[in-house]
Amino acid sequence: MTSRIETISRFYSRLLQNERDIFVYLPPSYDTDLTASFPVLYMHDGQHVFAHDRFGQSWNVHMTVDRLIEEGRLDEIMVVAVSSLPHRERLSEYFHDVPSARGAFPSEWNGSLFERFLIDEVKAHIDRTYRTLPDRQHTGMMGASAGGLLTYHIGFRRPDVFGQIGIMSPFFFHTVWEGEHRSEIPLYEQFPDHPPIRIWVDMGGAEGLLNVSQARRVADEWIEAGVKWGRDFAFYFDPEAAHTPQAWSDRVHAPLLYMFGKLGTPQTLQVYGRTKIGLRGVKARLYPNVQYDSGFVMSLLEAKYDVAYPGIATVEADGSMIAHHKGTTQVTVQYAGLQSTLTIHVVPEVTETVTLDITVEVPLDTPKDDRIYAGFEIPKAGDGLYRGSFVLPRDLKFDVPLINQYGRFEKNAFNRRFSTENDASLHLKIKEWELS
Repeated sequence: MTSRIETISRFYSRLLQNERDIFVYLPPSYDTDLTASFPVLYMHDGQHVFAHDRFGQSWNVHMTVDRLIEEGRLDEIMVVAVSSLPHRERLSEYFHDVPSARGAFPSEWNGSLFERFLIDEVKAHIDRTYRTLPDRQHTGMMGASAGGLLTYHIGFRRPDVFGQIGIMSPFFFHTVWEGEHRSEIPLYEQFPDHPPIRIWVDMGGAEGLLNVSQARRVADEWIEAGVKWGRDFAFYFDPEAAHTPQAWSDRVHAPLLYMFGKLGTPQTLQVYGRTKIGLRGVKARLYPNVQYDSGFVMSLLEAKYDVAYPGIATVEADGSMIAHHKGTTQVTVQYAGLQSTLTIHVVPEVTETVTLDITVEVPLDTPKDDRIYAGFEIPKAGDGLYRGSFVLPRDLKFDVPLINQYGRFEKNAFNRRFSTENDASLHLKIKEWELS
């Protein structure tokens, strides 16, 4: 028995007045056990869920689902991958109208209309055409970046339809600059009550201006609203993961297992976080990651921490580190019979921000009015030269391509990786742009 993927070409939406391709993964026994019906996972940005993008990256969800089913760790499920439209239309469809975010992007806010499209047109068609288990307990949704934001809004607004949601690398905040002043605009709606759904949320440590502190801020709001970590939602911080389909492919097994599979037994524990903290300055948290024998992984948002010298530092149950006196101490976290230890150094001060100076040289054929981005816009400084000085939060990591305002990448593009662990100066050179 083998799985297969069907294509619904040019699926027309009466609500959105447009069309797109939809790809449907059917599990191995779909064609052999004609009495069986299956849970369904709906995924956004569907053109990259099974197939590669222009850089050869894909979520490869079909391969992960096949493997987990064969290993007996995942129930047989269908995956419905709904393609997105080009950039501006995608943002319009993926963003709900949130008052605090109006004006953040020059786009209409059609998220509510897309929500109706997904439920009343796509899901209705899938339930009519295929052998699905259409109830909320057997229906999930997942997306990344803006697709993660969309998943959050639809899931919290329509728990009568979706019983579990996977929010990967969510675009919860939009960072804007006015001169050297940086601010974060929330793009998400805060809901007063928590719906009866199971939630997976994660963030990589090399996603630039999208960072774990933002995802944790939202998770803390859920906890304050009564959402119980460990019962209602799981959280995962992947410290080296970038904002790419490859990174999501590398960890998509975890939300799949959380929503439709068997987690297994905790096997290893590794604690991550800043090892130098200050009596003054930046606040820091620890993230203990638990790896299960199934491959499932999650971060502990509540844990028991033992500090060798509590006069030097203490750690609260939520991982927040509090410095008391200059010195060095060990912190040990325990969970399910496992433990992990980290050495912490307390110094007088670790500033909240660092200064990053970036210079980018571009080819002479670059249009004079072009705009250049390296995770954020670099101001033009002269012909063929872009330069800026940025005050950024400490401990961000960027793994980004150099790109212009028209979506052109440097030829033979590869991601540039840099961090804001300390003040730094970068000099980057683009030898040639790829052809349009």
